[in-house]
Amino acid sequence: MEKRIKRCIKIYPWYSSFTGDLLFYIAIDTLFLTLVKGFSAAEIVSIYSISQLICIGLQFPILFLMKKIGNTASLRTGALLLLLSAVFTTFGNTYFLVLLGRVMHDSAAIFKNASIVMLENNLELIDRREDFVRARTSANTVYSVITMLIAFVASYMFTLNNYLPMAGCIACALVGFLLSVLTKDYSSNNKPLHIKKKTRVKLHYSKFIIVTVIAYSVFYAVVSSGQNEGKLFIQEHLFLDFNEDKTALILGAIICVTRVVRVISNVIFAKVYRKYQGKMGAILASLLCISMASMVFGSFIPQVIVKILVMSFGYTIILFARDPYNLYTQDVVFLNTPKEQHETLLVVLNFGMKIATVGLGLVFSAILLSYPLLVVISILLIVSVIEIILSIWLYRVVMTGKQKKQEEMV
Repeated sequence: MEKRIKRCIKIYPWYSSFTGDLLFYIAIDTLFLTLVKGFSAAEIVSIYSISQLICIGLQFPILFLMKKIGNTASLRTGALLLLLSAVFTTFGNTYFLVLLGRVMHDSAAIFKNASIVMLENNLELIDRREDFVRARTSANTVYSVITMLIAFVASYMFTLNNYLPMAGCIACALVGFLLSVLTKDYSSNNKPLHIKKKTRVKLHYSKFIIVTVIAYSVFYAVVSSGQNEGKLFIQEHLFLDFNEDKTALILGAIICVTRVVRVISNVIFAKVYRKYQGKMGAILASLLCISMASMVFGSFIPQVIVKILVMSFGYTIILFARDPYNLYTQDVVFLNTPKEQHETLLVVLNFGMKIATVGLGLVFSAILLSYPLLVVISILLIVSVIEIILSIWLYRVVMTGKQKKQEEMV
């Protein structure tokens, strides 16, 4: 039994990486949907937004189903859904089939949460619970390296044959499903997201919690929209001066740089965070604002090369700030709330983020029916300025709370 559990733990980083997303496709998604499927910018944005909206409604039914079938069946169901998503996205010839593929993709992410519980249960069985963070970090590292390597070849593959990267996508999803078959929760408590009484704590929605949820939701709504619409925005300007093949190669190079930068940001964040800590939220929000401003003002630069460099710089900053802000928020929440509320608060943060992302996405889908992408990116710039204000407000709320605690101790 112990050998099987250890084998499962060794497989986990690879399983998690190959089922982390639609590999290959994420590097050429806008190109594929635009050039191969013939979708407009409004249709592409609506696919992501409607899928997220549907999955918000499916979240609790899926969680109920996960409790019924257990961790092992849940993670395998997630891997199968991801494989089906790759197939529907590749071969779906209509808007609704591609949308169905996206719904499968987002649903798979919910089922995949069972693998995290499975990892923790298996580690506890062999008295290695302290290795949980290390195993999760290993999974994130493997995923980052794989996506970075894919980014270097995906665009070139696309120029050779538009469907070649999607063949790689289906192959990776198939590998993820096969690895899920070798992955199992060996614990007797094979029930995902098991709710203990202590997690059923009624939250007191203090000023701190409300501001944190709003700041987190707005930040990731801008990040999510900035990644999707920002890539489309750059692609749109590339098409003005380059043909399809050159556009694919240049966009691929930009994606490669962002993947490398994302790895670097995770490496250096720990050192920077020790120095700035509470101020990190405002710093990252400012970087997000600079990102949007670079894409907006860069689009007006007449020189093609300078324009693309400035816009690409802005797009890269989004990826640089994404993971650190999540870690920053979690740390702030854990330090300023009772331990028994942490799981519930993370759920609230995630739910708020999805609502904000879907809301912003639907608004942008409507705007793009009549206005260019420049209007959408300009709105994101305005919202990012609001995010700076929210982050400063959160910092002051946290500092006020610390002062009150110190006064009470005195």
